[in-house]
Amino acid sequence: MGGLDSRVVVITGGSLGIGREIAKKCALEGATVVIGARGEVALEKTLEELNGIAEKPHRFYTVDVGVAEEVGRFARFCEDVFSEIHGLVNCAGIYGPIGKTTEVDIEAFAAAIQINFLGTVRMCHAFAPLLVSTSRKKIVNYSGGGAAGPFPRFSAYATSKAAIVRFTENLSLELSDEDFDVNCIAPGFVITRLHQDTINAGPELATDAFYENTKKQMEGGGVPAEKAADLTAFLLSDASNGITGKFLSAPWDAWEDEAFQERLRRDKDFATLRRIDDKTFFKRE
Repeated sequence: MGGLDSRVVVITGGSLGIGREIAKKCALEGATVVIGARGEVALEKTLEELNGIAEKPHRFYTVDVGVAEEVGRFARFCEDVFSEIHGLVNCAGIYGPIGKTTEVDIEAFAAAIQINFLGTVRMCHAFAPLLVSTSRKKIVNYSGGGAAGPFPRFSAYATSKAAIVRFTENLSLELSDEDFDVNCIAPGFVITRLHQDTINAGPELATDAFYENTKKQMEGGGVPAEKAADLTAFLLSDASNGITGKFLSAPWDAWEDEAFQERLRRDKDFATLRRIDDKTFFKRE
């Protein structure tokens, strides 16, 4: 067993891509996993994989996190099935419309915000009261493209992901007196079904540069999803206790380094959206 032995972890977007790798990593680390997503066929397939890793009472649940009533039912299901829940991972997401904001379908834009951002908020609102721990309760949200820099023509996606970072920071402070560690991850350019949306949109909508980069990354394999899964497992474990309110890059941050971990605990401005970047704005000693 590993660092998540005897824990129950709920993962949205857990049937495909990064979420699926997170679920497998958590199972390898000893957790009982509950995966939620919209597609039942993919959920069933991933559940078979999880059961092949460890004989645990892993479960799946079909849920659209963009619908408040479905999130509520998912929470009640988990509460009824498990006596305790120890960790929550919010990984469900879509790209939304691709193109200039002034030209895209505004309802599709709103739907992306509904799923990516409000879906994360709803899951935290519904599940935070259910989390228990003898040390720290753990929430890991997923940010990414556009949160740390502009991502033109993917504005719905980028805006939702930037909002998740600030929401994570706020929630970590709001729950600081309730033994919570709340963090978010940028997984890097992991090849998932979302990138096929870019290929389908073509260079006219996605911009020549990003379209060509997407093709190059897909041909080269991109960033392994396992990097994000490893960081997620760390943030769900006791090894990360006291690290909270942070925005971490799975492929670029030295999160496995003990000195880096201690700086995360010590420096409230480090690995956040603060405008302190040693270029234009400087932190005064």
